[in-house]
Formats: sequence, C-alpha cells, structure tokens
Amino acid sequence: MTSKPSRLLPAALAGVIALLPAWAAAQWRHLESLPQVQRDGNTVTFTAAADSGRTEHVAISVLSPDVVRVRFSPTPFGRDHSDTVVDRNLGAQDFRFESTASGSVIATASLRVEVQAAPFRLAIKDADGHVIDADDAGRGMAHDGSAVRVWKQLRDTDNVYGFGEKNGAFNKRGWALGGYHYVMWNSDTYGYDNSTDPIYASVPFFLVLREGRAHGVFLDNTHRSSFDIGRERRNTLSFGADGGELDYTVIAGPHPRDVVRRYAQLTGRAPLPPRWALGYHQSRWSYYPEARVRRLADTFRQERVPADTLWLDIDYQDEFKPFTWSAERFPDPAKLVSDLRAQGFRTVVILDPHPTKEPGYRIFDEGVAGDHFVKNPDGTLFEGPVWPINAPNKPGNSVFPDFTRPATRDWWGRQHSVFTDVGIAGIWNDMNEPAVWVPPANTMPDDVRFDHEGQPTNHAEVHNLYGMQMTRSTFEGLTALKPDERPFVLTRATFAGGQRYAWVWTGDNRAEWASLQQSIPMLLNFGLSGFPFSGADVGGFSGYPSGELFTRWLQAALFSPFYRGHTEQATPDQEPWSFGQPWTRINKGTIELRYRLLPTLYTAVEEASRTGLPVMRPLVLEYPDDPQTHGRGDQFLVGTDLLVAPVLVEAATSRDVYFPKGEWIDFHTGARVEGGKTHKVEAPVERLPVFVRAGSMVAMQPVVQHTGEMAAQPIVFRAFPDSQGRATGVLYDDDGESMAYRDGAFLRQRATLRTVRGKACVALETVEGRAEASPRERRFEGPEGAPLPAC
Repeated sequence: MTSKPSRLLPAALAGVIALLPAWAAAQWRHLESLPQVQRDGNTVTFTAAADSGRTEHVAISVLSPDVVRVRFSPTPFGRDHSDTVVDRNLGAQDFRFESTASGSVIATASLRVEVQAAPFRLAIKDADGHVIDADDAGRGMAHDGSAVRVWKQLRDTDNVYGFGEKNGAFNKRGWALGGYHYVMWNSDTYGYDNSTDPIYASVPFFLVLREGRAHGVFLDNTHRSSFDIGRERRNTLSFGADGGELDYTVIAGPHPRDVVRRYAQLTGRAPLPPRWALGYHQSRWSYYPEARVRRLADTFRQERVPADTLWLDIDYQDEFKPFTWSAERFPDPAKLVSDLRAQGFRTVVILDPHPTKEPGYRIFDEGVAGDHFVKNPDGTLFEGPVWPINAPNKPGNSVFPDFTRPATRDWWGRQHSVFTDVGIAGIWNDMNEPAVWVPPANTMPDDVRFDHEGQPTNHAEVHNLYGMQMTRSTFEGLTALKPDERPFVLTRATFAGGQRYAWVWTGDNRAEWASLQQSIPMLLNFGLSGFPFSGADVGGFSGYPSGELFTRWLQAALFSPFYRGHTEQATPDQEPWSFGQPWTRINKGTIELRYRLLPTLYTAVEEASRTGLPVMRPLVLEYPDDPQTHGRGDQFLVGTDLLVAPVLVEAATSRDVYFPKGEWIDFHTGARVEGGKTHKVEAPVERLPVFVRAGSMVAMQPVVQHTGEMAAQPIVFRAFPDSQGRATGVLYDDDGESMAYRDGAFLRQRATLRTVRGKACVALETVEGRAEASPRERRFEGPEGAPLPAC
C-alpha cells in the first residue's frame, strides 16, 4: 500500500509525499449509502444496495448500556474472532431502534447512536446529548484495497491518553495541539530514545477526556495499525489498519475510572501475582557462572539490602538454546536454586522463542515431529538468525514456535517442567516481537504462515500477537505444572489483553536522565491501557548511569509494581551498592522504604487485579475535573491516597509539585500542604517526595530482607488525620503465594481513626474474608510514629 512519488512531481513535493504515512497517501473509498438495514439480537447491520456493485458492511452492536461495538468491512464479514476480547456480554444489551430514509437511531439507557444514511456517518451521544464519539463529517469510514480507516472529530479541548507503551508526552495531544502519530507494530528497538516509534508492545486503546467526561476507544485489529491524534489535521483523530476489519469498541464513562474498569472487563484483568514479585529484583546480562550468582546473593544479605529475586539472562543456557542449562557455568541448577531459596531468593530465568535448528536437540526434534514451527508459504520451515547464531560451538539459525496454534502452546508450556522441577519461580519472555536479525524489518517476512486458532493466516496478521501468545503458553504451562502457585511471567512484547498472562517492562531503555523522565508517562499510559503491572529497568539498560541517576531512578520506581535493576553486557556492576557512598546508604534506605510499604502496595495490586484500575495512577484518573491534572505526567498517585513526585532532573534538590484539592501531608516530615495549588517542595538526594492524602491510614510493616519474613512481622496502620481528626484506610492480605484466595482465604479490613471519650483510638473491622487468612499482629500509630490504642 506504500505509495512511491511520481517522477513527474517536483522533487520537493515528491519528498513531502514520501514522508507521509501510507494511509495519508492512499486512495480511500469512503462510505456512501448503506440502505439495507437489519436488526438481529443486539446488532444492527447496514449493507450496500444489492445493485450498487459494492459489498460494504457495517454492524453496530450494543454490549452494554455504556459500550458499543462498530464493525466495518469492505466485503462480507468473515469469522468473528478476537484474540483480545474475553467478554462482550458487559451488561444489558436491549435498546430501542428506529430507522428512516435519512438515518437510524440506536438508543440504550445511557447512549444514543445516530446513523446518518448518506453519506454514512456515526455519532454517539450520552443521555444528556453530549457528543462522545463522532465521525468526521467529510470522511468517516473508508477502505483502500485491504486497508481500513476511520476519521473522528477531535476538539481543541480534548485530551487523549493511553496507547500502552508509547513515547512522548503523557497527554497525546502533544505540543500546541499538534498531536502524535503512532504505529502499532511490535519492534525490537535496543537503546530506543524518546522519539522512537514503534517499540516493543502494541495496545490499540485510547482514552479521551472531553470537558470532564471520558470515553475510550479500542481497535480490535492485530495487523499493523496506526493512530493519528491531530497531527495530520488539528481537529481530526484517525485510526485504521493495513488489513482485516475496522472493528472498534467505544466505551463511555463518564468518569475515566469507569472507562478503565469497562475496558478491563472487555479484555481481561491481570491476575493477582505472588507477593514476592513486588520485592526488589536484581538482574544483568548476565550473572554467570554459578559462583558469581552466589556471591551476589551473599552480598545482598551481608549488606542488609532487601531483595527477593535474582535473574539469569541468556548465558545460563547451553549454546543459547531454550530449555537448556550450561553444564560448565551451572553444573547443578537444582542445588543452586535451592540454596538461593534458603536465603530468601527466588530465581527467574529468561526464555526466548527461538530454538536452534539442530537435529538431535530435543526441542527441535519434538517441534518438527509435532508440526509446531511456523513455515514459509511453500511449506518449508521458516528459519532465521537470533541468539543461537552467536553460539560459540554450534552456531545456527533458529526456528520459531507457532504460538497461535493451541497444540503448540500446550507443547511449549509443558517444556517448562525443565525449570519448575529445579525450583525456578518465574519466566522472563524476551525477543518475542518476534525479533529476527534480518534487516531492515528485523522480524519475519509478512508471508510466513501461522495456524491462528485453526484459521490459517500470515505473519502480517498475527505479528503483534506473537509475544502475547507466547506468554499465554508460558502462563498456562506454569499453571498446569504448579496449579497451587501463582505464576509469574515477564514479557517484552505483547498486545492488548496480554495483561492476562504477563507483566511488562519497557525493554532496552537508556542510562540517561531523558529515559528516566520518559518512563513515568509511559508507565502511566500502560496502566490506563489495561496493564497495571509494569516497570522500567532501574538505572537504564543501555549504557551506564551515574550514582545520582541510579539513585533517583531507584526512588522514582519505588512504587512501580515491577522493581528491577538491570543492565547490559560489559557494563560495570550496577547493584545498589556499586556506586559507593553516599549512594549505597541512600539506595539501601530507598529499598527499605519499599519493603516497609509492601502492605499498602500489595493492597493496591489486589485492587488492580480485581478492578483493572492501575497501581500507578495519573492524577487525571482521580481528578478529571481539575484542568491542572490533564497534562501531569511527571507525578502520580498510588491508589487514591499517596501522591508521589520523583525527582527527574540532574542535580535538583527541589521540585514543583501540584497537589489536587484537599489537604496533603508530607510522609517524611508530617508537614501539611494545601491542595489545589502548586508548591515547591524540598527533595534532597536521599528522599523521594511522597505525600499522603489527609484523612488516610497507610498500612506498613517493619523492614524485612525479603517477603518471606513478612509473616513474622506486625502490620502497622499509620494514621494521617484530616483537620477533624479522622482517618481511614483499607488493607488486603493473604498468604501471598497460593491460589487459596480464590476460595475466600484472604482478609480485607478497614481501619478507622476515632475519638472516644476525648482520646484517639483505631477501630478495625473485617470487610470481607476470613481472619485466619491473615494472622499477623495489627498495630496502630499516629503520623509521628507514636502508638495508638485499639478502640
């Protein structure tokens, strides 16, 4: 579909056209009239006239009073299949329908879909008549060959968020309402900078805030797709894909929390992780041999720096082959993992999707016998160079499992017994964009063949699914092998809905202040896009940070669910003590604060798994009526009660912080701050600015060296009372590891600061669950740490 400039055009004009995205230069055929109308259940279908020579179809389905699906195809509809959507029965699907020559109306209790007959255009309004989503009057839906696209109205007052893992400002309208143009095509982008697009993960979902009311749009199309947010035309937002149907869902709010919850219901919620996953993780490319890993573990415990997990990168393998161990570097993996476990460490190993094409290698032989590898159009095995091409003794090309095939996912998942049998606690899926070292695309050719759940297709359609389906295989394999334990999977590449199987991290970032600054809006938008459990490599992967940068990054990431230090090959050591004093002391204190606040963080994580609301929340999610929150991407909330404002600028010892309405209390000093204003706050290098909403209680615990020590420690509720002396807070707790919480083996409690006969005390009530699920002692204290009695 890419257009080449004509030789007859002036050189300058040809250059401009060459720079346009392919969709902008396409010969679009816009929808005209679709006069044939039919209602069937919760769907109304519009088709072209039988004698028009056109076969365009549009179907509008009511998924709930607040959610509407629009499906457009330039030909009759094919299989109605989604790899992302898990539930389209989101509520009552009844509606009132009227149709006349000039148009049609579909009306639910909350929404009104108005269909203009000629030219065919859609507008969705709320019950009060406010326009939520409307086609551009001049263009609407269109197609050009296999490509499909729609143009939407975009107002100057609209703020746009989401899109998952994307660079740029938090608010995607960008500078001076110029907006951004984003492509969804998972790409291996080592050392990406703030202008790189696309990168590793694709999430074609966005949230619009329009004059305090929010709605979301999800494009359920796995082909290469693109989104233009006011870049081509200031007042137009367009999106579409190179193939497949234009299948999008509009999710009304009006509160942004409503949109995020409903999107999570549509695409699935992230499961509750094991509690150890919230501890500090240490990784590098690579820790080997075994003696170095043991030395690392011993140093953590000797230095009394809390940590829960040590990671093994690709060099633990034999010749870079999946499901193998290097006998020279790791002669007894089971004993190593057992000894680390006795010290309180879990072990996670990397696993890439590129078995070596090597007869005699069990994975290759089984894969060929079971027809598990993707093929070229002529039926031969597709092969390409990835890490095994660099194997020191047996270099060779790789073959690639077809994770879109159920039998292959099951086969690959069962192979993880190689790891679970020796006690490996989690799996790290990398290089699963899929990365193939053949420039310029650095992935498979578009015509490589896949099964796609029994409906064979090509790589162009399933490329963006590859990483997600790999993590599905990993997650389901671990679940089958260890059904009583919560799986832990980390992935680099994924697609919308991938939160059901894996956590994500932002890939091979840089050891630069700009990369630290970009990580905050990227993680916030990940959270708005259905992925509540994410993080960025602390200190940066590519290059080497200064002691100050590592320390500030460690602070900035303190409340991200995934908390891992990681660096590339051949860099100096990058552990919390590697930079000397005062950084060692400060870093130790930062990690200790993470562990002190784990009860609060675990409570926020459980809420995310239940509701889809992220752990790290942009201010606009909770305060959409406050214009001052709309562009804030350098500070965030944890749940509703903690306000975090990391220092992101070199040598800074203070920063401006915007405080939403109400009163806020400095977590460290107890100083009170008036909300609705921006204040300059002190931020010496040893301190992360954290503030607590007045009237809250924060669940804490004494410092532990790893999460396995938590059971022996009390949970401490610290009160931060409002001006009336009131405070309340919620705690969730369970055993942190098993699946027993699904059968009610958990405890949710509410602590309330009260005044009884002139004295402050704390009342603790069980909201839900069983007391025996959380037998830890409860204690209570005021903001200064003084003990408070129970009521």
